Amino acid sequence: MAWLHTAGQPARLAWYVAVPAAAAGGALFDLASPGVGAWPLMLPGIALMLAAWWQQRIGVALLAGLAAGASYWLLHISWLTLYLGPLPWIGLAGVMTVWMVLLGGITAVTTRGLAQLASSRPHLARWLVPAQALSAAGLWVLREQGQTTLPYGGFAWGRAGFPLAESPWNALVSWTGFAGFSGLVVLAIACVVAFVWPRTSGPRMTPRRRVVGLGVTAAVVAAAAFVPPFTLPTTSTLRVAAVQGNAKAAIFDDREAGAVFRDHITGTEELLDELEVAGERVDLIVWPENSAEFDLPGKPFRTMEIARLSARADAPIVVGTILQDFTPETPEGTYSNSVVVVDRFGVTDQRYDKRFPVPFAEYMPNRDFFHMLAPDLVDLVQLEYTPGERSSVLAAETARGPVRMGTAICFDMVIDDQARAMSADGAEILLGPTNNADFGRTDQSAQQLAIARLRAIESGRSLVNISTVGTSAIVLPNGRSADALTPFTRDAMVADVPLVEGKTAGIVLGPWFAALWMLLGTLGCAAGAVGLWQGRGSRKRNDPAA
Repeated sequence: MAWLHTAGQPARLAWYVAVPAAAAGGALFDLASPGVGAWPLMLPGIALMLAAWWQQRIGVALLAGLAAGASYWLLHISWLTLYLGPLPWIGLAGVMTVWMVLLGGITAVTTRGLAQLASSRPHLARWLVPAQALSAAGLWVLREQGQTTLPYGGFAWGRAGFPLAESPWNALVSWTGFAGFSGLVVLAIACVVAFVWPRTSGPRMTPRRRVVGLGVTAAVVAAAAFVPPFTLPTTSTLRVAAVQGNAKAAIFDDREAGAVFRDHITGTEELLDELEVAGERVDLIVWPENSAEFDLPGKPFRTMEIARLSARADAPIVVGTILQDFTPETPEGTYSNSVVVVDRFGVTDQRYDKRFPVPFAEYMPNRDFFHMLAPDLVDLVQLEYTPGERSSVLAAETARGPVRMGTAICFDMVIDDQARAMSADGAEILLGPTNNADFGRTDQSAQQLAIARLRAIESGRSLVNISTVGTSAIVLPNGRSADALTPFTRDAMVADVPLVEGKTAGIVLGPWFAALWMLLGTLGCAAGAVGLWQGRGSRKRNDPAA
């Protein structure tokens, strides 16, 4: 077969098949993600990428990794171009593609080396499929963990499990955590690739064993769809409301100072009017990120307006605001992207500062260097937000008693350490205030909501994902939406949600599963390197001229 090289070496796709296959796989993986949301396309998407790298020569594998990374990331984060143009889009997609190039190369080396090792040692041939599949999954997780760390704190977007947020398999994340879930997803797909891949040397795999292997894989995957979510004990319930102001909150929106605040005041007044007509009430009201704009505690009239609404509702209001702090060490002041709790008496002492400000958006790393490259874009980032050091949990007194709220502002939600911190600090419910106005009607907010949905399942807690413009939803611990809002409308959502205590297996064991997957990938890579080294030595002995 001209499209498949099999003569004397581990089988691999021809370069003119591998590179387009990898590009198609990246595109399908994007189509599986929220936005289009055709999550079954994830299977052929990841399968095509793995097939392009499987037992491949290193040069072709690197090129196929480039094709896969570029096709996926340029499509997946195209929302960056809406206001900022192509430069940030190409820059971030380029960095993420480098990680995919590395994954392609190392997956090729590992699977090729393992095949040669099994060929030279026939007693190992029966272990080739699990060795290759486990190694490929482990290397995928290793790449994900790397891209969530480097550079500048990384970018924890685009993980293998994210398209499955509303699939029958989403409950698995409550047992495994995000990294463990990614590993299982890729393992299942890698098993399919490994079972169908032809063997050109050493003991052959019989057709019967291939069919049985694929059947067992399919059966295990089907059974996994019935795994229930890890549930935590419920201590109480809370009737929570969240207000989407449909504000002009984007960086280039033409608005007057206070307009975003006013939209959320109006939205809250409309909510309370409806509740009073219906004879109902709520225990807590949540506003989005930056909804009170700059320095709420320093603006007494705005504080009084929110306090008035809190008194009218007999419920605290959680509000997003930008704060400036002065200390002897920083007399010029530091800025934080924060959330505060307001009750009938004003702003309380409960405050959360965003722990993971976004580089190139909320602070500018290496400002002088990047200013030489793109001065206009760098000058847009005027404030340097400092990472928060406070507890991730806010406490508030409600009509039903005290409640502890784990808080993750916007992209904080994608950070695994933040999820573990919220559970460790005793959160009973999770809040995800966010401002998605800079991304307009693109897929970004749907992608973020999918991540938040999985975070609710992973932590076993209800989650209020409230945006200035959408997509907003109240998500239950099982991942289902208790209420949701139409994007770009001023509206409010209300739902009764459970308050829980404790930690799920996904929170407790998640770091261990991540470490296990990375260890499997590393061991597989080491074994593959041994196989390649032995293969070269064998060829030199058989061909002294080599």
